Parts: sequence; C-alpha cells; structure tokens
Amino acid sequence: MMSLINRLFDFEAVINQIWLITLIGMAVLYVLCNILPDRIVGVFLPLHNVFKPQTNVDLDYQSIGYALLHTTWVTRITHSTVIIDAVLWFVIFESWHWSVSLIILLIMLVQSVFIGDKKFGVFFILMGIATYISAIYLIQFLGLPNAVLLAKVVLMLGGLMRMLSHSAELIPPLLLNKSDQFQKLSAKNINWKIPLSSVIGYVGEFGSGLPNRILPVQVNYLYQTVFGIKPETTLAWKEVEVSAQKVLTGGYSQLNSLKNYFNSVVNGQ
Repeated sequence: MMSLINRLFDFEAVINQIWLITLIGMAVLYVLCNILPDRIVGVFLPLHNVFKPQTNVDLDYQSIGYALLHTTWVTRITHSTVIIDAVLWFVIFESWHWSVSLIILLIMLVQSVFIGDKKFGVFFILMGIATYISAIYLIQFLGLPNAVLLAKVVLMLGGLMRMLSHSAELIPPLLLNKSDQFQKLSAKNINWKIPLSSVIGYVGEFGSGLPNRILPVQVNYLYQTVFGIKPETTLAWKEVEVSAQKVLTGGYSQLNSLKNYFNSVVNGQ
C-alpha cells in the first residue's frame, strides 16, 4: 500500500490539478441542475433532478431511478464501491476541517428525517457514523497526506469507472430523441449529445459517491434485502424493482413521477 502511495506522490501535481477541475465541475453541475430549466439539463443528464434537494429526500424516486439505470452486473459492481467512496469523502472533509464532516453528518440526519422512515433513518445514520469512523481510522493508519492523495485518486477513478460502466446499459429517454422509451445505442441513432453526456456523466458519477447521494439508496437496499427489515413508509425493494422494470420496458409514462419529469423536460419547464 505504501509503495503504491509513494508512486502516486510522483504524480501529485497532476492528480491535484485533475482533482480541482473535477471538484469544480461537480459543484457547477449541482448548481446548474438546481437553477437551470429542466429542458436544458434534462436532455444531457438523465434524471438530473436527483441532484435537487426536494428529490434527494424522495427515497422511492431515488431507489426506482437507481434500479432503472443500473440493470447489468457491470453497473451493479462498479456502483457497489459507493460505500467506500463515502469513507474517502470523509477523509477529504477531515483534510478541509473537522467541522465539514460534522456538517455532512447533520445533513444526513436531516435527510433521513425528511425521508420519514424511522427504520431507514436509524440505519442510514449508523452507516454515516460508521463511514466517518472508518475515515478516521484510515487517516490514522496512513497519515493524513497519504490518505488524502489515495482518496482523491480512488474517488476520481470510481467516477470514471461508473461512467464507463453505463455503456452496458440501454440509453435513457431524451438523449437520443424526445421519446420516453429506453433504447439501444447504434451507429444509426448516435448523436452529439452522447459524448457530451458522458463527460457530464463522469462529473455526476464522481459526485454520486458523496455520503448523501447514492448511499441512501444502497442503505435502503441493504437493510431490506440483507437484514430483512420491512420499511414503514417507503416502498419495499421488490416494489422498487417492479416499478423500474415497468418503466424500462414501457417508458417513463408508466410511472407518474417519471412521467412528470419527462413532461418537465419536453415541455420546457
């Protein structure tokens, strides 16, 4: 491990430059998703409204969207590192200031309250605390400079890996045309938006490792399927998968929330 980190220090300047660009890109993407009309962002980034606070606390919407866009073993494996990413993000937060980690944990607490399912909330907060403690142990084990450099590299590679894995999935609606159907990409229907959406997708996938982004969905999956706990107010995971399959085969019109999202993009809201 230390020999690998020492090798990384040979490229520290380049790594830091790429990190800064990616970090700024993530921040800009979050802002644009929240201030620009859906008709602009929605044609380049599928389900971009998951970056909005009001949608971020809709666990059913988040879970269905996740199940919908991650159907192959490739995307499922590459996105399974999100829990590790959460640990590494806390390493980054600690390098900025300890109060940043505290703020993120408070955000996770508020997020769980707004989601409204007590069982999920307890599980989510425990996971947040566990990832934070793991980050502290990693810093103590490697030292802060080593842990931060390793975190930067792994987080950026994770975003790239997740973005590339989506090439195995069907193309979501609105990227190829104004249809609400998922489609296979071919030489006949590819357009200029595909490579651009891949670049945007990398930034989005980089940000998906944040503790408040995809982690809630994976906690939702874990506490239901692995621990067998039934949710109180949110959908059971089997219902999530059924809803996702209906949309995958029938289009966004099969689910009211996604139908409304589709209309907000197509109708220029």
